Amino acid sequence: MMNGKILYVDIFDQKGPLLFLYYGIASLISYRTFIGVFLLELVSFSIFLYYAYRFLRLYLKQETSLLALPVISFLIFTLPAFTHGGSVEEFALPMMMYSLYAFVEFLKSEKEIPEKRMIFINGIIAGMIAMMKFTLLGFWLAWMASIFFFLLSKTRWKESILACVIFLSGMIVPIIPWIIYFGSYHAIKTWIDSYVIFNIQYYPSTEPFIMKLFSMLNKPIFFMAQNLGFGIPFIIGFCTLFFDQLFVKTKFKKGMIFSLYLFLCFGVFCGGISFRYYYLILSPFLIFGIVAIAYYVKPIYDVNWNHSKLAHYMIYITLLVGLSYYGCKNTEMIQIGYNKQELVQYQVASKVSEVKNPTLLNYGFLDGGFYTTTGIIPNIRYFQKQNISNAIFPENIQEQERAIRHKTVDFVVTRISLDKYDNYQKIKELRKNYKKVLEKKQKYEEHRYLYQLWQKK
Repeated sequence: MMNGKILYVDIFDQKGPLLFLYYGIASLISYRTFIGVFLLELVSFSIFLYYAYRFLRLYLKQETSLLALPVISFLIFTLPAFTHGGSVEEFALPMMMYSLYAFVEFLKSEKEIPEKRMIFINGIIAGMIAMMKFTLLGFWLAWMASIFFFLLSKTRWKESILACVIFLSGMIVPIIPWIIYFGSYHAIKTWIDSYVIFNIQYYPSTEPFIMKLFSMLNKPIFFMAQNLGFGIPFIIGFCTLFFDQLFVKTKFKKGMIFSLYLFLCFGVFCGGISFRYYYLILSPFLIFGIVAIAYYVKPIYDVNWNHSKLAHYMIYITLLVGLSYYGCKNTEMIQIGYNKQELVQYQVASKVSEVKNPTLLNYGFLDGGFYTTTGIIPNIRYFQKQNISNAIFPENIQEQERAIRHKTVDFVVTRISLDKYDNYQKIKELRKNYKKVLEKKQKYEEHRYLYQLWQKK
């Protein structure tokens, strides 16, 4: 986008345009590394922690709230769902945390009518989420529906309709710039087809609907059972919400809060397919457990650090930073002591740089970071292989193979699994038109792969 390419028209992907704008801004800071993304991550999670603190202060005193923030950070950063970072879910965390705080603060205040400004801001947030990953919208749809029915329960008919109008008005604000952007290129249909229709048509599994509903309930529970450090406080939080009056007093309000979680899970997991990073979006709800634990152990301890408060707090943070570093999968290569030049991505970049104005194809698998390290802008639309079966969506691999047959690209990167059966055979024209110039074995997540770089003959 930052180099004149039209999103979805020249470059195909199924994620929303706002996420690509984030990465576009990051590329202006650092084009061939993720330093720019890291800085955006810092801003994003800082906002998340700010509203987490505001939520904590609804129930806990300042010292306890400050103690809880590093714990929340530690539990989130060490989740397997945070393996790579930079996902839509990560950038959605501060938005969800604000919405959750505003919602609970309103319910706790015993006010009969929420502020129009608050509803409008949440509408804007919902619009931003719609432009990143619309399957996360279940949370905000439940948010607005809960406000609507709450006002109806107070016989505030006009206010309930007005709240919906205000919310939808806010929601359209982040969408209008993209309508203008794609409209100016006569590409609105391509945008809708690539982002909306593609995700609805190709990503859900073919399981019966009842099985998808079962997945919606089962998958989060299974994830928490595998990650007890996260799962135990999470369950404690929801048990406290249901069986205690700490957060809200009435069953109706408890149901309102639970509906946010339920509809979020419906949108995320009801398709029947899930990847490890999907579960990161559940982490804002962890705050209920943190509040409950801190509140009920309060009689046992009393935070009173007197004049050495700052020193104690810095020691505490340093300890949790260290635990996060050794528990976070993102730091695995640093801990092993990798030199980045040993990674296949940088070795490919070094080899490719020998050719003037090179072109590259990431053939047969999801983008492996080669465009980033080489700084190459893809010259074909299907620059990577989406996580969709070739039988279901053949157009993707067909265009990649056409590029190889016609020698449209100077270099091709392939990947072969070494510890699981890989039944996809590369087309014969690859060896006919290209010569192998680099080969390296490298681990990705739990699997080992053989990466090969092919150069046009």
